[in-house]
Amino acid sequence: MDDDNDNFMDDEGMGLVGRRRFLGWISAAACTAVFSVREAKAGLFYSTRSVKGIPQSWVDAKGLDVLRYANYIKGLRLKNISPYTVLFPHFKKRGRMRNSLPPRYMWRNIARTLRVLDAMASRMRAVPKPLVSVYRSPTYNRAVRGKSQSQHLVNKAVDVQFKGVSAYTVSSVARRMRAEGKFKGGVGRYRSFTHVDTRGVNVDW
Repeated sequence: MDDDNDNFMDDEGMGLVGRRRFLGWISAAACTAVFSVREAKAGLFYSTRSVKGIPQSWVDAKGLDVLRYANYIKGLRLKNISPYTVLFPHFKKRGRMRNSLPPRYMWRNIARTLRVLDAMASRMRAVPKPLVSVYRSPTYNRAVRGKSQSQHLVNKAVDVQFKGVSAYTVSSVARRMRAEGKFKGGVGRYRSFTHVDTRGVNVDW
C-alpha cells in the first residue's frame, strides 16, 4: 500500500486527481466559449461602415471594432454627442501605457450615461468637448492612478467638459437632474471637468 500516492485510482482506473484536473479543464474551456459567444453577440453584429469624424488612423491602430463601436454609439441617436466625442479618450496614453476600447460585452453599459449627458447638453444648450475619459482599461486606469473600483473600468462613467460652462455649473445640473429622478449614480466635481456615472446608487464628491 502506497500511502504517499496522491493519484488514487477509482473503479475505472482514472486517478481522482486526474479526473478533477480533467473536469477543471472542461469547465475552463466552457467558460471561455461562453465569454467568446457573449463578446461576439455584443459586437459582431454592428456595422463596419465608416462613421463621420472617425479617423482612419484610429481604425488602423485598433481594427474594425473602432467602426463597430462608433456605429453602436451612432445608433443611440444622441442629439448632442457624436461618436468621435465618445471614442476620443480611448486613444489616449499615459507615458508608454495606451488606453483601449472597452470589451464588446461592456459596450451597452455606456448608453444610459451618454443619454444623461445628452439631456444635460440640451438643458444647458451647450456642446460637450471630446470626453476627458470614458472606459479605462485596468492597466491604463493604474497608469492614471484611477480608483480600483472606478466606474470607468466597467464603461459606465464619463469625465466631461462643456464648452463655455464651468465644472461647478455642470455638476450642479447633473445633481439637479439626478434629484429629479433622471438617473441614479455618481457625480464628482473637479476643477476642470465633471464626473458622471450611472452605477445605480447616488454618490457625491
